Amino acid sequence: MTEHEKIQDMIHKKEQMPLKIDGEKCALVIIDVQRFFTRPDLDFAQVFEKLGSGALDGYFRRVSSGVLPRIQQLQQCFRSLSLPVIFCIFGSVAQDGQDLPCWLKDFDQLALQLLGRRSNPVVNGDSWQIDDAVAPLPGELIINKTSSGALTSTTLDQSLRNMGITSIAVCGLTTAVCVGLTARQMADRGFRVAIVSDACTELSEEMHNAALLSFSLVFGQVRGARELTDFLSRAKGNQENTPLTVGAVI
Repeated sequence: MTEHEKIQDMIHKKEQMPLKIDGEKCALVIIDVQRFFTRPDLDFAQVFEKLGSGALDGYFRRVSSGVLPRIQQLQQCFRSLSLPVIFCIFGSVAQDGQDLPCWLKDFDQLALQLLGRRSNPVVNGDSWQIDDAVAPLPGELIINKTSSGALTSTTLDQSLRNMGITSIAVCGLTTAVCVGLTARQMADRGFRVAIVSDACTELSEEMHNAALLSFSLVFGQVRGARELTDFLSRAKGNQENTPLTVGAVI
């Protein structure tokens, strides 16, 4: 076995551990599933199309055929169990994007060179909107961020703690950037975190797999949507079927 194969095998064995999230105090956090990242006709895709024609074709196939349906599956499960569904989306509040960090300003500059216009979404703009396929229900929390990791520029941490949440299932776009960084930040803040492997993707499958591998080494766990929803449904059923003990002495 190569060095990398040994590491993969080690992490695979570690992933056989039972899922550690608390099914009664778990929230679904959906990262950046906006038109900007889901539609090939908008500027995120068009910038990369100028750099390498067809380079993102596989990415958009995975988004439409895999990521969006799996997020729908997760939403249905969390909503049916009365568990929070939270959306974190990215956009500048300032119309000129000056409230964004340097690396996002650099992407705007690249777009200006290639497309003749800024590319990053502006709050309430067309590309900023959440994709219709996974639209929020009335009352679900939508949090705008001006950074990659959601905890850097939002009150998400405080909101989760106010809601009594201790465990997080993270999904969305993209695995190695905003999904992965948000998941790591949450793990560092003391939350139990699982990335939903088939409800996120990257520009290439190799980048996606590498991001999941590095996360699952130390920060949290990686599970598919079906395994996670089955786990949550069982946890809820067990809780409801547990008889109430009256007058117990502790």
